[in-house]
Amino acid sequence: MTSFQPETLYGDKKVGLVDIGSSSIRLVIYRAGGRLPHPQFNEREVCRLGAGLGETGQLDPDRIAHALETLSRFSIIARFSNLDRLDVFATEAVRKASNQADFIKPAEALLGCGIRILDGVEEARYAALGVISGFVEVDGVAADLGGGSLELQPIRHSQLMPVPKGESSLPIGHLNPLETKTVRGAVATLGWLDDFRGRNLYAVGGTWRAIATAFSTQSKKRLDIVHGMTLTIPKLELMMERIDEANGEVDGIPPARRSSMRQAIKVLRCLIDALEPEAVVFSGYGAREGILYEQLDATNADIDPLIAGVREYAGMWQRYDGMGDALIDVMEPFISFLPKPMHRLARSCALLADLSWLDFPDYRGSLSAEKILGLSVVGITHPERIWMAAVLYIRYHGRFPDRGLFRGKLTRKERQMASYTGLVLRMLMNLTGGLPRLLGGISADREKRSIYLSFPDDMRGLITPLFKRRVDAVARFSPAKIIVRQP
Repeated sequence: MTSFQPETLYGDKKVGLVDIGSSSIRLVIYRAGGRLPHPQFNEREVCRLGAGLGETGQLDPDRIAHALETLSRFSIIARFSNLDRLDVFATEAVRKASNQADFIKPAEALLGCGIRILDGVEEARYAALGVISGFVEVDGVAADLGGGSLELQPIRHSQLMPVPKGESSLPIGHLNPLETKTVRGAVATLGWLDDFRGRNLYAVGGTWRAIATAFSTQSKKRLDIVHGMTLTIPKLELMMERIDEANGEVDGIPPARRSSMRQAIKVLRCLIDALEPEAVVFSGYGAREGILYEQLDATNADIDPLIAGVREYAGMWQRYDGMGDALIDVMEPFISFLPKPMHRLARSCALLADLSWLDFPDYRGSLSAEKILGLSVVGITHPERIWMAAVLYIRYHGRFPDRGLFRGKLTRKERQMASYTGLVLRMLMNLTGGLPRLLGGISADREKRSIYLSFPDDMRGLITPLFKRRVDAVARFSPAKIIVRQP
């Protein structure tokens, strides 16, 4: 079980990142240094610093004033947050403006630190590292759409691939009112895209995420989390058509994003035409998270982000220290009968088996499911999140949830495996009360298609009619025969 022992998961540093983009300026304060960056403060102001830059080549004085006003507020928050470090970076608008000094000098004076101006290669790289940080086994192209530019970076097996010089960034951001022909021509200059046809396209940037938010808002079986939302091209095209026809005036699109939606859709369509991706995966992680991820040591960077996040929450909720790991140890023979991609999900559920112990008993199942559906963890797809929510519901209530989201998003096989896993958790938690010492006394061994449960003499009293009923419930869904060896 060494891969699931506690690591340096959570970090002990407070790091502030100020992201000065062409459209907005954002301050995020993270608890950083561990595998999962945990935002403690997150605020954005739409300043549109890059508006009009294409025509004049300069930052507008009124936009500069708005941006400096925003940075004045952010500097006070950062100063009173007792940060270990404040990093400030700017992207396309500041990078291209001939009068950048009119903004940079007063901004640095307000913040009390230097502002790093990223070039297109750095911006693409950090956005891609953010995607790698937030997913498991990334394969495709990370595309980050900002107000002034589009950054692209190919990824294979969660590794950055080389890009020819000058082919990481295109000046086709969502604030630039360009014709489709111009956008298509710019995308066509990137010859390396041909080598990545048919893979996933990872969409980074708030304007593209607004498309996913609109899709979620208008979906009957909805899961209101953008990160990890994966849309096939036909589904995405229907949503983009609706937004395009309404000029962005669609439920779920934030008002500040609406005027840019047509241009953002234009760019996304041209990329889809060029890459013919299997699907578009929306990422809530981008350059900011990429900067933090790059600073991790190799040990922390290699930790499964789902396990890191789950361990953090388990530490807040479980009654007994070590309960989750003790459960995993007993469950391993049961987990071995699941499809391999479900192993990490089942272990995560074991770590969260006490998720709702403080809630009113009649509501523990539904509340635990809701907590999983909204849990701030990454490294998990939407169907995987729904599967975990179903498992925790079953752990408390002993039956599969009736809600349409669960039955509509999971296959029959996935529902069966969720029932099996949830009932194993229910059996073991009812048997031991979640006490790690009792869990540690149980021996579970796999022999071919059978699982043997053995108990020491001093635990004989745990084998009651209720426990036998719990074993029978597992057996109805189990791919293995369960045999209880009497002490």
